[in-house]
Amino acid sequence: MQQQNDYTIDLEDKVLSLKRRIREMKMIMSGELPDGRKEPTLNIPQQRVPTHSDIDELKAKLLGRK
Repeated sequence: MQQQNDYTIDLEDKVLSLKRRIREMKMIMSGELPDGRKEPTLNIPQQRVPTHSDIDELKAKLLGRK
């Protein structure tokens, strides 16, 4: 009986911990802090990744082929 009671208490602690972690992650994802403040965000523009043809053009230019 004691072992089952310990298991139930342990399970309840795990559920409460999981609920707390889910709530914290939701607050982090929304940018809100527990005291109601908003987390500042940065808008960084996406940079264009050079393609293989861009690299070939640059290589040709540097080697004096163009």
